Amino acid sequence: MKSISKILSWIFLPLLAPVYAVVIAMYVENWEAGFYQEESLFSLDPRAKEFFLYLFTSFSFLAPALTVLFLQTRGSVTSVMMEKRTERIIPAIMTILFGISLLAILLFKVPEGLPGARFIFGLSFGSLIAVIVCTVLTFRWKVSLHAAGMGILTGFLYMYYSEMLIFPMWILILAFIASGVVMSARMYLKLHSLTQLVAGFAIGFAGLVLGIKFFFLYY
Repeated sequence: MKSISKILSWIFLPLLAPVYAVVIAMYVENWEAGFYQEESLFSLDPRAKEFFLYLFTSFSFLAPALTVLFLQTRGSVTSVMMEKRTERIIPAIMTILFGISLLAILLFKVPEGLPGARFIFGLSFGSLIAVIVCTVLTFRWKVSLHAAGMGILTGFLYMYYSEMLIFPMWILILAFIASGVVMSARMYLKLHSLTQLVAGFAIGFAGLVLGIKFFFLYY
């Protein structure tokens, strides 16, 4: 059971949550209510999909991951999982900077009116909100980043599919189940309390809801 819990922790690394979110939204069939399907990411041109996947993989995963590996070689971080609360602060701040860079690139490069653009902006902005809140809490408390990552993924899918007429309900259900499984694994490894896990998931989920609603209201 311990080995399975560790494998789940690697598969659902918090940094991968936004990448999983865009992959599911862009490559799993869904259709918005209405003839033009203005918000469906599934209907995007393949080149646009590759562009978004490249950006989220680079800024949400690779750049922060390489930062952690660099800090590990310098001795600032003892484990890639950063199980010590104090080790998370510098990587978290760097992740915030990468998140700001991602959002800026999206806002300047993505043309107005592109299908699903508001969801893409909302994912970037909502993830940034969640990371900032988790970083602030990390100065005093060890909130679960894995739970926050699952909250980001589940929150995005919930908000995205709520605008679709046809979508695979099983993916949304699976996202909630996977969140519970990952949180249980983290608790089994005795790395977090139930409060830290619930708080992390709530922060991630709420961040995505607020991020997407912001762009639907003001963009």
